[in-house]
This record gives sequence, C-alpha cells and structure tokens, in this order.
Amino acid sequence: MWTWLARVLPYTNSDISKRKTTLPLFFIPFAVGFWVIPPQPILAQQTEEISSHEVQPTFKIEAQRNLVTVRVVVRDGKGAAVDDLQKQDFRLFDDRNEQTILHFSLEKPALRPAQALSVREPGTGEESRLPGATPGRFIGLFVDDENTKFADMARARDAAEHFLTTYFQPGDRVGVFTSSGTKRLDFTADLGKARQALLAIRPRLAVEDNECGAMPAYVAYMIHDLDDPSARGVAGNLMSECLGTKQISEPVVRMEAMRVEAQAQAASATALRSLESLIRRMSSLPGQGSIVILSGGFFTETLRHEVDQIADLALRAKVIINSVDARGLYVSPAFADASHRGGAVNDALGLAEIASMLETSARRDSDGMGTLALNTGGVFFENNNDLEAGLRRAAAVPDAYYVLTFSPQNLKFDGAFHPLKLTLVARRGLNVQARKGYFAPSKPDDPSGQEKEEIQQAVFSQDEVRDFPVDLHTQFFKPDHFNAHVGVLSHVDLHQVQFRKEADRNLDNLAFVVAVFDLDGHFLTGQQKALELRLRDATLEKYLRTGITLQSEFDLKPGTYLVRLVVRDAGTGQITSLNRTLEIPY
Repeated sequence: MWTWLARVLPYTNSDISKRKTTLPLFFIPFAVGFWVIPPQPILAQQTEEISSHEVQPTFKIEAQRNLVTVRVVVRDGKGAAVDDLQKQDFRLFDDRNEQTILHFSLEKPALRPAQALSVREPGTGEESRLPGATPGRFIGLFVDDENTKFADMARARDAAEHFLTTYFQPGDRVGVFTSSGTKRLDFTADLGKARQALLAIRPRLAVEDNECGAMPAYVAYMIHDLDDPSARGVAGNLMSECLGTKQISEPVVRMEAMRVEAQAQAASATALRSLESLIRRMSSLPGQGSIVILSGGFFTETLRHEVDQIADLALRAKVIINSVDARGLYVSPAFADASHRGGAVNDALGLAEIASMLETSARRDSDGMGTLALNTGGVFFENNNDLEAGLRRAAAVPDAYYVLTFSPQNLKFDGAFHPLKLTLVARRGLNVQARKGYFAPSKPDDPSGQEKEEIQQAVFSQDEVRDFPVDLHTQFFKPDHFNAHVGVLSHVDLHQVQFRKEADRNLDNLAFVVAVFDLDGHFLTGQQKALELRLRDATLEKYLRTGITLQSEFDLKPGTYLVRLVVRDAGTGQITSLNRTLEIPY
C-alpha cells in the first residue's frame, strides 16, 4: 500500500494544512484494474484557503479530450527516414475535411541519449551527475499461441531464437509474452532465459486449419454477418469433401458458420486483451519500447473498434507495434488438398472462385496485425519465408517519425469510423505511412476518469514535459548499511498557474504524484497528493514570491532508482513531469 505525508513548506504558515491520503490512480503491472484504496484521515485541521478535500476536475472535457494522434513515418525512395519536414509540410483530412494540426513534433528515438544518474551523497546535500545506466531498448516478443498452427509456430520460434542471439546489444531488454497469458517472461537482459521461454511455448489452437471440414473465420463471417451465397457454397464444399457426401444442408452450414465465427472472435479478443496488457506494462518502461507480434493471423473483422483502441493506447504510451506473419509465404489455401480426397465438388462455383475466396480469407486473417503496425508507425512483414529478416526489420526502431494531433470539430459520439488522409504539400517521391482512420467514441468520457487516465499516462511515460515551472530534488540518509530514507522535494512556481477568480478567492487544484521505478521500469512505490487552493489576494501574492514546496518520503534499499514527478493543474489540464535517477550506494 502506498502512504505519504504531504508537507507544505513553510510549516508554520496557518494557511496550509497537512494531510494524508491515497488515491486509486496507478495501474499496477500484471494486475487487473487498479488498486482502490480509500482515503485516509486528514492529519491537520483544514484551513479556509487551502483545503485537503479530494480534488474534483474543473476543466471542460472539450478542452482536453477527443484528441486524435497520428504517428507518421516518411521515407525516401531508398527507404531511409526523412527527418527535415515541418508542420506546414503536412495536410491532414478527416472525412475529406481539412483539420488544424494542434501539435507537431519530430521524434528521433534512436538518437535519445542515455539518462544520467542524479546522485546525492550522504550528508553532503549536493547532487552530482554520473553516466547513464538506464536501458535503451525494450522489445516485447508477443507470440500468438492461440491463433498459430504448430508448423508455423515451430518455424517462428526457431527464427526468433536465432534472432535473439544475433541482434541484441548490451543494455537491451527482451520480454516474451503470449496471447493466452501463459509461458510469459518479463523483460530481462538474460537472453538464455528468453530463449528458454520461447521454446516452452506451444500452440493452443481450438481448431487446426487442416482439421476435416474446417471453415475459415472470414468465410464464417461472410455467411453469418453478410449472408453471402458464395461463402455458403465454399463452406458447403469444404464440409461435403470432409464427410464424403454430395450436399450439406443450408441450416447446417449456417450453424457451423455461427460456431466458427464465435470461436474465432473469442480467440482474437483474448489476444487483443493480452496485447493491451503488454502495452500498459511497457508504458512504464524508461527506454524505447516496441512490440513484435508473431502470429499466424487472427480474425478482427468484428473487432475493428477494439484494434483501433489498442493502437490509440500504444500511441499514447509511445510504443511501436510491429507484426510478423508466422505463416511465411502463403498462396491459395489448400482446398486442392481436400479435393484429392475424392469427394464431390460443386462445379457451379468453380475451383478458381473457391480458391480465390479462401485466399482472401487467409489475407483477412492478418488485417488486424497490419492495422496495428500501420497505425503505430511499425513494420508489417508478411508473405515471406525469411522470418528472421522480418524480425530484424520489425525490431528496428524508425530513425525518425512525426507525431501530429488534432481535435475533430463537432464530433458525434456514435462510434462511427472516420477515414483519415495525410498528404505532403510540396515534397514528391516520398512514401508516407500513417493510420487510415479512427473510430469516434461511443459516449463522452467521464471528467474524473479522464483526469486519472491523464495522470496515469504521464506517470508511466518517461518523457519530460514542462507546461509550468516545477523543480524536483531528492535527498536521502542511511540509518544503516541496508536501508535509506529518501525525501523528494517538489517546488511549484505559481506564476504560470492559472487561477480562477471567484468573489475574493483565487481558485485552482493541483495534483502531485511521485513514483519510484527500478532501472528495468518496474513500478516500486508511489505517493499521490492533492491541494485545493482557495487563496485570498494577499495570500496568493505571498506564494507568488515563495512558491509551494511539498515533501514526499520513502524507505528504500540501496540501489539505483528512477524518481518520476508529475504535477497537474486541474484548471487547465496542463502537466509538468520530471525525472531524476537516484543512486543510493551500498
């Protein structure tokens, strides 16, 4: 459980109260949902100017939500990333209506310097800087054991094992995860453990593709959802070939289509939930994060909205998703293999039409993988037997990409798909990779839930943002060789905090979060504080001169830690987030 003691300095001022509380904002990796901890009693009597009531957001939802993020990778004719474009070089259209680009940034993740260590020696009160020690890359190998056949799984595992031994560099971390949630290995620098985890993975298919009479998921979807007569004919032929009969009744075909679609949708939903959990885990990591999906393809025709939500989550977490089709080179599915068994084939359909539909079904199985890669700036590697080359391409972070955000005007909360089009104004001969669209939300977001989500995302991100001035300092003392007491000082300059005037009071709410991570990005402990400010003019003038300082305290063992501070102004939604890497010597 997280505890904290909020100290607003100077302690003797009668306008300030001290309080103790915890709020259920943090996502604990590998747990379902959030820890919900009831507020603890307030330690000091509230004053009329600074209250310790739980913060309620006062900003308007329209001011901060409904932002759509578009990650763009631009390459020249030789495949090299282009990194000299400006905001005015892009034109962005939402359903053919040009949009105003509110935020534009160029990211060069491969060039990010290692973080330096902030060290405070016992008794000196002085900070020094040491060379960086935090990992540079975190690569999550996501093996889809629910939708990959045994032969494809074996080939993909062999390629991934060899890839691990030849590609990784000192400082990299790799994790092995599965769609079923079994046989997982959290991020580690031990490649031996990673290879063992890979070899332990086995397919968990409910139905093998070569099972007698197996109906492809997309064919089942066309029958059950679209009532397509050609699909019914294909399915009927597959089943009649298997059973050696001349005709399968239409009700039997429809019932089988319903069963197959439900089964495929359940397996795909499981894979997407596991992928979402991995993205949330990676959002807390200090280095560059990317995911490589190894899958034989999973059915997402009825889960496109869920795929879009996962892509949005990855964009916010700054995680790149890449996909490698474990089937390798594939042509028309093996309907011909079934026909060799000597059963009857409906000549009215024609073998060419049947083969074409089954090939389309095979391609549609990889649509979700391709969409996730396209929408997040990743690589989609398909229809190629050199899976190791695909893994090397997928694990490589783009040298540069652009991040654009816009706010759709008059957006309806109807869950409808909005096509996007991104063009370059003057540059020719360049290849632009960006998402093709997004789904509108089905309902407005709850403001309190929005605030929690924004703070959580800021805490588990490692980017520094300075919307308003905040200073962060750490100090510690060691009562013995095995323990240390750490103090974290957060000082806010109120000059850029936007107060709201009401009668003779200046109103605003500030939320403070301090989190401690180890160097592998694991969350260790955290403290949440909230101040509700209702200051008279004279009191505000005083704090404009001095600022406000809060102290959070932790007990830690000797080691190296990343300390993360997030301060959010509820009135404007602005966030400042800072990092300090603290080393406590043994």
